[in-house]
Amino acid sequence: MLDLALSQEQENQIQQLMQDHFPEDWEIDSALWTRRAVQQLIEHVCDVQMPIRTVGEYLKWWGYTPQKPLKRAYEQDPEAVEKWLEQIYPEIEQRAQAERAEITGRNA
Repeated sequence: MLDLALSQEQENQIQQLMQDHFPEDWEIDSALWTRRAVQQLIEHVCDVQMPIRTVGEYLKWWGYTPQKPLKRAYEQDPEAVEKWLEQIYPEIEQRAQAERAEITGRNA
């Protein structure tokens, strides 16, 4: 159903879900709550198809602001990265194999 407004109850529900969950918990292909991810959450939970601009207005009303990614690559410690790749991650990987667990989210 195409709609442009949420009830106060729906607004509260969406905000609570955003605080308590990650998009992937709702099978939304996003690491963060972007406008598109919130749009999909609203459609899934409230059965409301909302334009992306309206989703942005709701986020603004709720006190969310657009965030730009921090450029931290310049501050990265090459020695710490090396240690992670050569020692720490392989230990995690071995432990996961021993427990028959699966590690997800690593780019292969």
